[in-house]
Amino acid sequence: MSVILLKPDEIGDFVMATGALRILGQAHSEDKITLVVKSELASLARREFPRASIIELPWQARKKGRNQAADNIYHCFPAWRRLCAARADDCICLRSKRNFLQSLFFVSPRVARRLAPENLLVGKGGFRRRLLERLMHSWPSHVLVPYPHSRGVLPMELESHRQILSLALGREIPAREILPRLSAQWRGGNDWVLCPFSSRQSKDYHVEQWTSALELAVARHKPRSIRVAGGPGQGETLETFAASLRANLTSCPVSVEPPRSLEDFAEFIAVAGLVLTVDTSAAHMACAVGTPAVIVDSGLHFGVYGPYSPNGRQLWLIGDRVSRGPKGWRETITPSDVDAAIAQALHPLSGT
Repeated sequence: MSVILLKPDEIGDFVMATGALRILGQAHSEDKITLVVKSELASLARREFPRASIIELPWQARKKGRNQAADNIYHCFPAWRRLCAARADDCICLRSKRNFLQSLFFVSPRVARRLAPENLLVGKGGFRRRLLERLMHSWPSHVLVPYPHSRGVLPMELESHRQILSLALGREIPAREILPRLSAQWRGGNDWVLCPFSSRQSKDYHVEQWTSALELAVARHKPRSIRVAGGPGQGETLETFAASLRANLTSCPVSVEPPRSLEDFAEFIAVAGLVLTVDTSAAHMACAVGTPAVIVDSGLHFGVYGPYSPNGRQLWLIGDRVSRGPKGWRETITPSDVDAAIAQALHPLSGT
């Protein structure tokens, strides 16, 4: 049985879907799967699923003075033609916030059945999006699965994956089976990795708070070094952040890591003794690799993308954004809270 799976999403979202992808690969043979992902994720997709076919979407970032939709139509046209010519038994989309072009990708292949979560953008979209969604609901071959509206055992995004895969395979998928899994697995190490920046400043924990927490934790656990890491284009900001740490953590070397490819970054996470981060792709990679981690979460998407943990060693500290707002949530997660979570992640049985 052949399957086309669309996941035109960001890094962390793709990592979260790796559990679902592995289930499909085991059920139908990986070489029967075609993955549709953004170009920047293609190398990671090929590493994790080497026998699957990959269709790359050269998705364009929003640029001032440019029409992003027009840019994407132009750049993704060759990929869309490949999708129009593709044939498969099932087409599965795991993206719950589909813009018009992504919905068009979903309906383009020639398949017997299509499965996707309901589109959470329909209420916010224009006439074309609503019309396309109504048409999809009316086609007998389309199955649109209601998106979970509250967190249960799993975050809502993972529960959505679980429900769709259960329908696709005709069996109930256990919650644990849908958890993200990367081929790199935690091997332990003496260095701590700190990834302090997310896609939004409002989700970041302040350097002063990280410093206060690390002053407590370094004295107790004595890591060999702290390696500050981030994405392309963050080099200058990371250097400034690391300089502030160095000024206070004189007993522990602090270095800034050069930019790495996604597949290399997964291996980098696998040899860390601990990952410290916020709600970003590094958090999901740590969970998928099994590395102990402390994730300071602003609470912006509480219950949607986290918290979850495959082995109990990834601790999510959720800020009270509801009552304290986009700035005040940080005060609800103290450096002492982070220090205690570090102890629990490193020594889960004793908590010390």
